[in-house]
Order: sequence, then structure tokens, then C-alpha cells
Amino acid sequence: MFKRILLPVDLTDRHQQALDVAAELAAQSGGAIALLHVIETIAGLSLEEEKDFYNRLDRAARTHLDRLGKVLEKHKIFWRPEVCYGNRTSECVRYAMETATDLIILTAPRIDLAKPKPGLGSMSYAIGILSQCPVLLVKS
Repeated sequence: MFKRILLPVDLTDRHQQALDVAAELAAQSGGAIALLHVIETIAGLSLEEEKDFYNRLDRAARTHLDRLGKVLEKHKIFWRPEVCYGNRTSECVRYAMETATDLIILTAPRIDLAKPKPGLGSMSYAIGILSQCPVLLVKS
């Protein structure tokens, strides 16, 4: 059912559960996974002005995506690395729309029921609201 799966990740190691879920769903459907890292840009500062800084971030992102991709390769899942620049939430939603993504899988924080307000402002919650395709939140 889900042939084009998008898994946005940051540079932490907290995405293993989401990666496992994405791999399982892709294996069931014969689908592919796009591993997306969005490099947040600094407002008012062009990419050219801080070229070295953004190049270092790009290299770190691609190294991280390759490491995650090796896990998918072990399961014989087709994947591709994607790095883009801008606002993380907006870029995830834009990328999903432009690539006709069938499902976005996100690592999401567990919300403290006694104080739910901070968790409702998370990026995963925002993408879940703004996305035009289904979103699966994997609680970390």
C-alpha cells in the first residue's frame, strides 16, 4: 500500500524504531524509503555567506544518512538519501508533496500528559497537521 515512504531524520541516533517500522512497511509493499535531513538555515544569512559552515553540515548529514541506509540495505530495502535546506517542517511537507509520498514516518516525543502543551509544539505534531498524506508517529 505504501510505496513511497518518507523518513525525516535529524543527526541523532533516536530514529531506530521509526527506521525499523519504515523498513517493515517498505518490505511488505515493495516500496522505497527516502531518508530526508533538512538543514535549518539561518534567517537573513544566505547559503553562500556561510558556505563552509553549510558544507560541513551537509557532509555530516550525508554520512549519517548513509549509515542509516546501510541498515535498510541489510533488509534489501531500496532507499535514497535526500538533503535540503530551509525550515524543517515546511521542507518535509514540501518534499512529501513534490515526490507524491504515500506515508511520512516520524519519530515523535512522548507527551507528558500532565503538561501536554510543550509536546504539541513539536515538529512531528506540526508535520502531522500540515501533511497532505498519512503520517505515522513512532513514539520514542
